[in-house]
Amino acid sequence: MRLQKEERFLHFWNEKNLSKVDYIRTLVTVASVSNNLSWIFFSAYQCAIRYHFKQKIRGTISLAVRENPDAPIKASFDNKKNILSISGKKSWLVSTNVEMILLFVRLKKPIELRLNNSTSLLNSILISIYKEKSAIRKTYEKTRFLKNLNQGNLTLEHTQIFSKHISSGKKIRGFGASEQFFVMLSLGIYFVNSVKSPKLKRSFYVTVKALILDFNARKPLKFLVKHHKKTLIKLINTFGQLPERKAIINWDTDKTIFKNILK
Repeated sequence: MRLQKEERFLHFWNEKNLSKVDYIRTLVTVASVSNNLSWIFFSAYQCAIRYHFKQKIRGTISLAVRENPDAPIKASFDNKKNILSISGKKSWLVSTNVEMILLFVRLKKPIELRLNNSTSLLNSILISIYKEKSAIRKTYEKTRFLKNLNQGNLTLEHTQIFSKHISSGKKIRGFGASEQFFVMLSLGIYFVNSVKSPKLKRSFYVTVKALILDFNARKPLKFLVKHHKKTLIKLINTFGQLPERKAIINWDTDKTIFKNILK
């Protein structure tokens, strides 16, 4: 089975409960039905978010970090009502059809909130946004990379958030390493699943096994990425010389995204 449209892919994702099973099963299941790198990236991205932010929600999620310079985020906090009001635009969502958006906001004026039974002064915050009417998602008409995903942006129009849905923006620190690691693992698993040569399959498997063993040993992800990324880039280059790459939609374009993430 090969899934081309995002709607069908997300239906498959939910049908297999891929936001609820372990990371390896998620990545292996997606690799088995993919003929494009959009799904490989999406599954890695979901695993990275679940792992890094220790998300209790078991649904699809997109981070919203990049601000649109033409509509920067403006925030005001009502101390009496404990409500934050936000307006502005975030310029990239991995998909406009995810169940939740994890919004990162760098505040111009710090706010004081009670978190974990103590009061904290926050210069940046993370906010969980679901299907609020004032949080408008718009899908891009055209995208250059990962075209199977309905990427888009987010416009906030005086969106009101209760303080109980706000956490410290410091939690985003180190997410880059989490994303890099799961991209490496997802891509490695995909290569093992895709190559036909037994010799190459064994060689690719050795790399994936080393990643998993180091991850299970709870080594810092920043260390793992630094230690293994050159090997993964070699795998990308090796796979790019194989006839199997011809079966992957937009391989020549999308491989660039993965190489850029691993820089």
